[in-house]
Amino acid sequence: MSAWLAALLVCALAATARAAFEDLGAGGRAPGMGDAFVAIADDVYAVHYNPAGLGRLERPQFGAAYTAHFVGLTDNSQLGSSFLGYAHPLEEGRRGTLAAAWESFSLNSSLYREQSFALAYGRSAWKPDAGGELFLGAAPRYLQRSFGSFPEASNAVIANDIGRSGRPDPVLSGTRSRGALDADLGALYRFARHFTLGAQLAHVLQPNVAFSSSDRDTVPMALRVGLDYGSLVSHLSAQIETRRAPTGTRDQSLAVGAERWFPKLFVGEFGLRGGLDLGSRDFAQLCMGVSFRTRRLTVDYGFGIPLRTVSSTSGSHRVAVGFRFGRTTDQEESLEMVLEAMRQLKSGTAPAVIQADARGLSLTQRAVLDERLAQTNGLERVARFREASEKMTSALAIAPSDPAVLGHFSRLNFIAQQYPELTDYQTKPAQAALHRGLLAYLAGEDQKAVEGAAEAVRLEPKDKELDAFLTQLERVTGRKRMPVSEETKPVVEAGWLAQAERAIRERRYDDAVEAARGALAENPSDAAAWEDLGTAYFAMKDYPRAYEAWRNAHEYEKSPSVRDEIKGYMNTIELVLRRRGLSVPERRRAAAAPAPAPAPASSAAPATITEAEARALYQRGVDAFTRRDFAEAKAAFEEILRGDPGNVEAANALRRVLEEAR
Repeated sequence: MSAWLAALLVCALAATARAAFEDLGAGGRAPGMGDAFVAIADDVYAVHYNPAGLGRLERPQFGAAYTAHFVGLTDNSQLGSSFLGYAHPLEEGRRGTLAAAWESFSLNSSLYREQSFALAYGRSAWKPDAGGELFLGAAPRYLQRSFGSFPEASNAVIANDIGRSGRPDPVLSGTRSRGALDADLGALYRFARHFTLGAQLAHVLQPNVAFSSSDRDTVPMALRVGLDYGSLVSHLSAQIETRRAPTGTRDQSLAVGAERWFPKLFVGEFGLRGGLDLGSRDFAQLCMGVSFRTRRLTVDYGFGIPLRTVSSTSGSHRVAVGFRFGRTTDQEESLEMVLEAMRQLKSGTAPAVIQADARGLSLTQRAVLDERLAQTNGLERVARFREASEKMTSALAIAPSDPAVLGHFSRLNFIAQQYPELTDYQTKPAQAALHRGLLAYLAGEDQKAVEGAAEAVRLEPKDKELDAFLTQLERVTGRKRMPVSEETKPVVEAGWLAQAERAIRERRYDDAVEAARGALAENPSDAAAWEDLGTAYFAMKDYPRAYEAWRNAHEYEKSPSVRDEIKGYMNTIELVLRRRGLSVPERRRAAAAPAPAPAPASSAAPATITEAEARALYQRGVDAFTRRDFAEAKAAFEEILRGDPGNVEAANALRRVLEEAR
């Protein structure tokens, strides 16, 4: 038998010969754990191991890997496999993750090659109230195998290798390439704490990849089930597999693997792992691996050595690199928090750990808590209440005894159960009114909350679910909706308000002014319309009109907290106007009539602050804004405007701070 045919029989990787498209693993991390990865699948290689794991990704990832299998075979055969893949979470994973991958296995580069082209999608499918999360995924594939040209194709070998027949081989001289469609399915259930259960059904279509149309070479379907115990820096995983063997019986295998990361602050993380594979027909393989990763880059090395089958080899060697894009995830931020605390403890100072506040929180914990609360607030403002509740849960884990956090979590959870998300609150008046009411409820303004929900019911009187929610809200708050005779916001007015708020979010400020004035034409005492009008004018740098609109909003607004916010906006404009030498507008009722045009920019007073001072203050404001310290950021940008009222960057930054603070 020729050398290449002997090498081809080794394609089954340390076991006895199996079918085409044997699972050779992918990347360097999972093979270093003995491929016990179906219950982990938390990176781009989930395309290969379990497409459901793609639903866990929050950042885009790219991965590339190469493996040299069974280095040092006596016949000098070279077996290699490659992987290229990219995974892209949609809306940071909230709508699942799409991925594409190419995998290839070759013998001596061109003698024999198998390729797989895959598209995959995975996403969260179920989140029970008791905790945990179910992910589902699928990976359609196109499989292709081919072989090159060699002498045996035109001069077949006689049985028992006793000579050449002088005639073409009926198989090798036929079609040299064959393709077929295939697919993998996956599921992954992450329990509330530590444990994850995963399953993959590979080669569901069991395609026939025989080169001859009269033959059958079916890729057998395989079932893999695994259980993982994971923490922030470690994994302990076990996996079983069953598939049909070429003999007609079934092959079984068991893989166990462990992984441990050793994080170093400002340097990266170093990882060690190991694994053992045991299976039918004397299959046994020992694996190990090392890794280094930062926020963006990962480098993996994996090694595997057969224990009972293939001999005279120095094993299989794998190298993989990966890149992650986008912002860091909550898990990565939590790990950095732990590392910072450990570093301070080792330094002997440990101010962030030892100096706790009245709630028992360290400085680091307070910073993380503030970040979680800010993220929660941002999700609430865009009506994604289910996601906001999840963020609030992580905040509650940091400060479980904080009355304010606990109270907000209780209110948010009540909303999320009824309305996980309002998808049309920017276009539909009823949803806009309900959104305002829900935000008021979260702010503790119960009467305003009931009024907002009642307004939504008046706009959608046939919505029984909405009416039932209003009744429940009245029961929870102890407040009652106003009688019908006291209604003040008809459908037309609510429609104008919804348009104004949407235009402001989309930075169409001229349209926002027009819509706000439409609402004021229906009801000149609508505080929300005056506030939207002021916001639009402020964004357009028409400060006199913004001041006048916000002053009317301040008069008509009934919520003390909102009145305080509006007063802060007015104080800011007063500083800007006085610095420009302009007087504060006289107290009058503008209603929907146009206000006088603003003074020309040429009347602005000369700058009394140097460019270097302005840059330093601007950087201080940006740093404070990044920390969500809106008070300090506001003070920095206001100081710039006091010295240079025409500073466009500072004015834009101040507007952003005021919007975020709201």
